[in-house]
Amino acid sequence: MKSFIKLFALAAITVITLGTVNANAKDLKVVTSIKPIHSLAARVMGDRGEVELLVNGGVTPHIFRMRPSDLKKIVDADVLFYISPKFETFLKSASLVNRSSLNAIILAEQEGIKLYPYRDSKVWFSEGDLEDEHHHSDVDLHIWLDPSNTRRIVDIIQETLSELDPMNSIHYARNAQSLKRELYEQEELIRELLRPLRDSAMIVYHDAFQYYERAYSLRSMGAIQLHADETPSVKHLTALKRIAEEKNVACVLAIPGTHPKIAMAVMGEMDTGYGVVDHLGQYLEAGPQSYLQLMFEITQSILDCHEKDDNAMFGDN
Repeated sequence: MKSFIKLFALAAITVITLGTVNANAKDLKVVTSIKPIHSLAARVMGDRGEVELLVNGGVTPHIFRMRPSDLKKIVDADVLFYISPKFETFLKSASLVNRSSLNAIILAEQEGIKLYPYRDSKVWFSEGDLEDEHHHSDVDLHIWLDPSNTRRIVDIIQETLSELDPMNSIHYARNAQSLKRELYEQEELIRELLRPLRDSAMIVYHDAFQYYERAYSLRSMGAIQLHADETPSVKHLTALKRIAEEKNVACVLAIPGTHPKIAMAVMGEMDTGYGVVDHLGQYLEAGPQSYLQLMFEITQSILDCHEKDDNAMFGDN
């Protein structure tokens, strides 16, 4: 009888404790700017709250315009994760993000995030590009394409959520650790897949891949498009054509919305592959697995681009 009473008392204490935890736990409202960050936040958050995405569909942060529904997401949020006001320029309004009730986390400014300056030689940058979104800052802000930065971002998300919702801190920590294990495994697999390409040279349409290239020891020789929505000059294309011939460029990497016609002017009769890389995950379904999917799709696009026999866009094709 005494054992039964003791067991009943322990069960009652457990129920009361769980009730207290649930009463004090907070369903956080989290807003993220772009899909890669949304995916990481969704994995760390799990089922403990809502993660909203601002930039969705086939648009980029540079042309995105907020609707009233997007403004409401930010107004109602507990925390906003984004790269930088110099990247998501639609978030430059201080009155929108500098509210005491909103924890606005600028990821590019956090301790432990690796930053690189933009490549600024003439094959990467033109003095006429001062209005281009890149050159509002001399820092390349495509930070999520470096796996070490990604793991640090996961930690930042976990630390922020745990501080705002300490009753669920163990949940966030477990999810973050599980995600980082997957990220480590993916990084090692990608490294092995790309190892044979380390001596190959590429040209990119848009200088968005520096972090990925450095992480996996790839080499790009220059960018075709120095200024957004502007046709490159004949002088620039001639310089790239010379580099392509000298370096025996094996692959041209484009981004969604670009056309191979300009690349054909650079590559001429060279047997060069052509690939389209969606570095923002614009056309992926938003969700907790989309970051891992994004990195694999980038890798597959680069591998396919180097398979000239099947994917050559130039030369005899």
